Formats: sequence, structure tokens, C-alpha cells
Amino acid sequence: MKKFLLCLLCVLLVLCATSCNYVSSYKALMLVRSEMGDHGEISFFRLEGTYVMKLKMKGEGQEGSIHCKASLTEGEINVYYDSLGVKELLFNLKAGESIDERRGYIESGRTVYIIIETVTPAEEGKIEIDLRK
Repeated sequence: MKKFLLCLLCVLLVLCATSCNYVSSYKALMLVRSEMGDHGEISFFRLEGTYVMKLKMKGEGQEGSIHCKASLTEGEINVYYDSLGVKELLFNLKAGESIDERRGYIESGRTVYIIIETVTPAEEGKIEIDLRK
């Protein structure tokens, strides 16, 4: 019985250690968010902390990129993505900046985590992410 419980505990630890689970932990004022398949969007008046989106690239046998559209009035944010178990910087946005471009490489059928982290408290921001072929 002890061996069985020890084996079960080891299996659970391995599963927990290898999964890509990111956790949102943030304080926000007037936060509006939407996540639908391969599209995610967040807009806020004030954001502090980490917000995570879970998206999925549609289709099979194709590859694509991440279309990013973002703007920020105050503060600074880093936006990362993870589709293969490695967290990579997608872009950095500072006060008064905006972007509208394609970045990153995504394989179809993959789950993609978009991790938004504030460097300094961010105000009046909007971030749109589309996974495109």
C-alpha cells in the first residue's frame, strides 16, 4: 500500500511539474476581457499584476503568427507568449506607445498562453491578440 501511494504521489508531482499552467493575479479597475478560441482582448482603466489568456490556434497542419494590437497611456507592460513550454517576450509597451504588427511563430492545434505582466501600474490600455495563419 505504501509503494502504491508513493508511486501515485510521484506521478502527480511529475504531471504538475510538466504542465504549463499560468495563473492570473491582478488588481484592476474597469477591466473588460474577451477570449474566444484564437482571439483574445483586454481593455482596462488601471491594471497591476499578471493577467493570462489561454488561446488555441485553429486548423491542422498549418502554422501562423500572433497579430498584436496594443496601446497604453501610462505605465509599462511586458507581454509574453508560451506555446511550447517556454515563456518568450512578445513585446514591451511603455506609456504613450502603441503597436499593430505580427510577431511570434505558432503551430496549428497548439494552446497558446498570452501572459500580460505590468512593470509599473498601467493605465488606459487595450491589448488585442489574434492567432493568424
